[in-house]
Amino acid sequence: MLTIRDIAAKAGVSVSTASRALNNNPRISLATRKRIQALATAEGYRPNYNAKNLTSGEANAVGVVFPTSDRNSTDNPFYIDLLRGINTELMKRQYVLSVAISKTADELLENVKAMVAQGKIKRFVLLYVHQADPVAAFLREKHLHFVTIGEPVDGHDDYFVDNDNLEAGIGGASFLLDQLAVKHPVFVESGHNWGYEQQRRQGYERVAAQYNVEPLTCKLNDLEYVQSFIKHHPEIDGIMATDDFNAIEFYRLLREQYVASHFPVVSYNHSLPTGLTDANLHSVNLFPEKMGSATVSLLFSDREETADKQIRIPYEIK
Repeated sequence: MLTIRDIAAKAGVSVSTASRALNNNPRISLATRKRIQALATAEGYRPNYNAKNLTSGEANAVGVVFPTSDRNSTDNPFYIDLLRGINTELMKRQYVLSVAISKTADELLENVKAMVAQGKIKRFVLLYVHQADPVAAFLREKHLHFVTIGEPVDGHDDYFVDNDNLEAGIGGASFLLDQLAVKHPVFVESGHNWGYEQQRRQGYERVAAQYNVEPLTCKLNDLEYVQSFIKHHPEIDGIMATDDFNAIEFYRLLREQYVASHFPVVSYNHSLPTGLTDANLHSVNLFPEKMGSATVSLLFSDREETADKQIRIPYEIK
């Protein structure tokens, strides 16, 4: 069986350099990474974690934990793209996905505990970040390796992959007020108070202050409240929402009261199928598949000599 030492010898580099190159470590030049990766592919090399896992009692599986939500997260294309990126990298390492998804935090924690105790899973990806999260606290207590999608909000030094949500909020709000000439925007977010929503709202508020615009904000946690909010703010002429689904939900409710209105919308995730809405939608692409790939490189940092504890993926406004 071909080993990392064989690849290193064929490439004329050290074992550590070959390992870093195969795991896209930026400490190795791009040209060297591409050369060694091409060589490994041509030779049919696959990293073998089976022997290590047998001795450590670790399953060749990674637990992927979805956030609790009243909306089915697995239907969201953003999560599907995240999983695609994660799974592509796990296949290279001969690992598989094991999913934990529940409606309540207590059920989710029990699910994760069972994955550890019965499934021998020792590596996890949390597709969310939340204040005082019991799942993250349990994984820290057990000294298990995990990576979150989103920057930690409670001061813990966890591994994470994220966008710069403050800058993405500034960029989205600037595009709405400058390029789309909106004078009376509203910022739309869920009722979950996610960290990324707070950061994007902060960016929106900064730009609103620069343009001397009132920073209206609406939470989508109660239908009657949202309908009343729209009724009391007929001046709204543009929407900035924390994700595409929040955007089209608020837009739909807005159109119910103001049928002739077609407002420009800036939202995040770039996850809606073409033709789903007639809104003038400009979606900020967060590149979730790249985020998923980066997550796995951090998840195996103990084996693959990855120095980073965080990776930020750039965004792009369409």
